[in-house]
Amino acid sequence: MQHNFVDTLRSTSLKWSSFALLLAVILSPSSTSALELPPAAKVKINYAEHIEPILKKACIRCHGEKKQKSDYRLDSREATLKSGEIGGSIVLGKSAESPFIKYVAGLDEDIEMPPSGDPLTDKEIGLLRAWIDQGLPWSEVAKVEKVEKPKAYKASLKGKAERVTGLALANGSGILAASGGQSLPFRPGNVTLWDINTGKEVGQLPAQASLVWAVAFSPDGTKIATGSYKKEVKVFDVKSGKELATLAGHKNWITYVQFSNNGKILATGSEDATIKLWDIAAKKEIGTLAGHKATVRSLAFSKDDKTLYSGSQDKTVKIWNVAEKKEVGALAGHEDGIFSMSLSSDGKTLATGSADSTIRIWNLAEKKEIKKIAGHKNWVTSVAFSPDGQSLASGSYDKLIKVWEVSSGKEVKSLDGHESAIWSLVYTPDGNTVVSGSQDGTIKIWNTRKRKIMRF
Repeated sequence: MQHNFVDTLRSTSLKWSSFALLLAVILSPSSTSALELPPAAKVKINYAEHIEPILKKACIRCHGEKKQKSDYRLDSREATLKSGEIGGSIVLGKSAESPFIKYVAGLDEDIEMPPSGDPLTDKEIGLLRAWIDQGLPWSEVAKVEKVEKPKAYKASLKGKAERVTGLALANGSGILAASGGQSLPFRPGNVTLWDINTGKEVGQLPAQASLVWAVAFSPDGTKIATGSYKKEVKVFDVKSGKELATLAGHKNWITYVQFSNNGKILATGSEDATIKLWDIAAKKEIGTLAGHKATVRSLAFSKDDKTLYSGSQDKTVKIWNVAEKKEVGALAGHEDGIFSMSLSSDGKTLATGSADSTIRIWNLAEKKEIKKIAGHKNWVTSVAFSPDGQSLASGSYDKLIKVWEVSSGKEVKSLDGHESAIWSLVYTPDGNTVVSGSQDGTIKIWNTRKRKIMRF
């Protein structure tokens, strides 16, 4: 009886030992990963299609350009492979051994990714596993052209050229006017004239008492209008530099100036939320257009000068009958203020850039939005149609210039070179060159066909 009991006890102990050993194996980290991780997806990974949406949804807000929790970023391949404080999170070719996968799968008690919101699905984790197993491909993401920081062509505004606020190109002459001044708007401002064919400064208009925010050539290229922080509009003779008129009437600083196509009327927009119309020959105000609820940032005349379009920080474009000086329509759709506008050469399409980081394309005959373009990471501060209307250039507070195909809304180029916000863009008449002015105090001339800065 005793013998049978001992045998039974030994048998039972052996069984429990075997079970304990099995349990230890099951609960080991490597086995946990193997048993609990969703399998890697059996697809060839395309970063833009499979991975970027997952990272944007769950990761970039904590590990992107603006915020790097634990000093870790996931917005570029190079940054993703760096450790940060988390440790070597990615083991190329070995997703099951990559701590990053355990974090997103919820297998690490100390690190939870994402820390809030819905956890990743098995399908999403499987795609991330396949991404790591296939070597972290990043080739399909839209490439931003990295340009070697050049000693860029710099506008020598009177004193220290701390910012370039506006650009205007004289029709057919290659003469560029650049407005700007110092970082403090009440300090002196200037307009400098450049020959963009040679990159040489060819003149300066008389210095003004405060920052010159806006500049425009008359259609025949003989006059320049400027708008400043001093609430004044000035008109100069280009050849002599002589001041022809000072136009006062706005109650706040001038944000935009625009000649009519026949050169007889000058329209000005202001921080006071109004637009004023001026008779250039008579040097007097002929009307005030009131209706916007915030700063008027941009203006454009229709081809026949019968209509004026105005973009405002109140998020709308208003449409005005110039002769009757009254509002006849509006375009709404932006979720934040409008900084910039450009009218296509045929006068049928309007592009607007906004603080909501988008560009909208509008059919003017139907007064409706036909396309929304997203891609910038900050305010879209300037837009410009190419002469043929097929391309659109945009400048942003994110320091980038992007070139878009208008028909599809597809980004075709991204140009990096400025050190600060881009405030103004103009196309040359041949459509091959874009000129940009920035808060960093420089003007850059880009050959958009070759995707590089032209140096002189």
